[in-house]
Formats: sequence, structure tokens, C-alpha cells
Amino acid sequence: MKLRIGKIDFFIGYEAAAAMTAVLLLDRENRIVCCFLAAILHELGHVLMMLLCGVRVRTVKLRLFDILIEADKAPTLRADILITLGGVTANFLFALLLCPFSLKMGLPHLALGVFNILPVISLDGGHLLSILLAKLLSPRRVDIVLHITTFIILLPLMTAGIYMLFQSGYNYSLLLISLYLIAVLFLKK
Repeated sequence: MKLRIGKIDFFIGYEAAAAMTAVLLLDRENRIVCCFLAAILHELGHVLMMLLCGVRVRTVKLRLFDILIEADKAPTLRADILITLGGVTANFLFALLLCPFSLKMGLPHLALGVFNILPVISLDGGHLLSILLAKLLSPRRVDIVLHITTFIILLPLMTAGIYMLFQSGYNYSLLLISLYLIAVLFLKK
């Protein structure tokens, strides 16, 4: 599915549309909807920062497990850092605004912001770490440091996810996210 807003093309994959439809039908307490909203506002934070930095957004692709934002040209180093921080900044701002009135609406923003700033490959924190390390190390060494850091962060997260699953009997979200990020770690080699 494709739509155009202004000069930006938005693509929504069929799997993502099906998943969102299922969530809307099955999530009676709107918990997952609040998480989707936090994720969309996170990505809009990146898009807004791209526009503020003068980087033209060409396409936004909503896929099953992620959102891909493509620009016409690579941003400058300063713009890249600001764009990367745009998503977590949006989440923290919305958490500050919403938590006093509704924890159900505000906490997903806080959780997503904190989670995304972790120095893990495919998260904003991992991208920031790679930008900083690129000034000090060769690309190969940056890659090695990122993989080791990602593994060191994800191992305890996965362990916590297993613990949460056994304690709750049903909450597998942290385990699933950790396994997904570990799969990305090995698939990006």
C-alpha cells in the first residue's frame, strides 16, 4: 500500500497492515495501540529532525518489525547525530507530557526511548555509538566493538525476558524483542 503526503512516499507492507489490523481487533485494553503510537511518534521525531536539518525525506516504509526512512542524500555528521537523537527525544518529550495524566499512554514512550538509546546494533544508541567510534577506529574495529557491545547488552536482556516469561506466565515481549535483535546481529554480518 502506498500513499503520498507532501513530497514523501509512505509504503505500508501488507504484513504490517495485517498485524496492525489484528492488534486493533484483539487489543481490548489498547496497550499495544499505545506502543504502536509511541513507535510512530518516535519515527516522526526522526523525520522532523531530518526536515529541520535540511535532509529531504524520500520514503518512509512501515514493515512488520521496523520502519525504514530513506533520504535523498546522506546527512552531515552533525545532522546524523541530531536525526538519530530525534526519535528518543520525541519519546522522552511525550513521556513527560503524558505520564502525569496517563501512565498507560506515557510509559510506552519512556520505555521505547530508554530501550532505543541502548548501544545495540539496529537501535538508535548503536547508531550513535558507531558514529562516535568511526572518528576513532577503522570500520572493521567499529563493527567488532558494536557486535561485542550488542551481545553484552542483549544477553542480560534476554535472560530478563526469560525470567519475566516464567514469572508472569504470559509476558514474552522482552524475550521476543531480544531474540529479534540477536537475529539481526547475526544476519547483519
